Amino acid sequence: MFPGEELLTFLSSLLLLSISLYRYFKRKEISYAMWSIAALAFLIISAALALLKLDALSLPITPYIGALYPAFMAAGILGKDHWREYVIFIILMLFLMAMGQLFYKPVFTGAEVALHSISGLIIIFLPFIMVVKKRAPPAASLIGLGGLLISIGGLALAALMTQKPILPIETVIFLLHPLLFLSAFLIAAGIYLYGRS
Repeated sequence: MFPGEELLTFLSSLLLLSISLYRYFKRKEISYAMWSIAALAFLIISAALALLKLDALSLPITPYIGALYPAFMAAGILGKDHWREYVIFIILMLFLMAMGQLFYKPVFTGAEVALHSISGLIIIFLPFIMVVKKRAPPAASLIGLGGLLISIGGLALAALMTQKPILPIETVIFLLHPLLFLSAFLIAAGIYLYGRS
């Protein structure tokens, strides 16, 4: 860990939100609107981590905000052809999470895992596939790379929240902020350069 890493994570979330909103207002494309929602969720996460440290993970709203970031990032990657269907899927999974939290915990866990894993697969692999098929500029690869880093960070956070860490807690804490801010910078760069293509 290094001094100010929480602030750097927060600043990277502001950068991601600013670039997403800038591109949306400039081009009015739905992908940028979806990425702006994702960036807003990431801003809330990074602010909570900066203010509350790891206690932010125990807030009741954390699983929902944490799910919005990858979910709407994936909706943006799917773009104008499939974003509506994916937003319906997001709403359904959030509803199941809420019902599961109230009535039956395994439903909550299943919906959360489904939303995170499907979103993660879209974020990591679809940008690279689109670049290879020449349906997106090479800059889209940065979004996939940032998605890979955030997936690793999300896996580490999930392991902490379930109190079954896959790595020693000190290692997770050491890697958490660098993974978060690097992923945000890569995704922001990918969105910015994608918008210039």
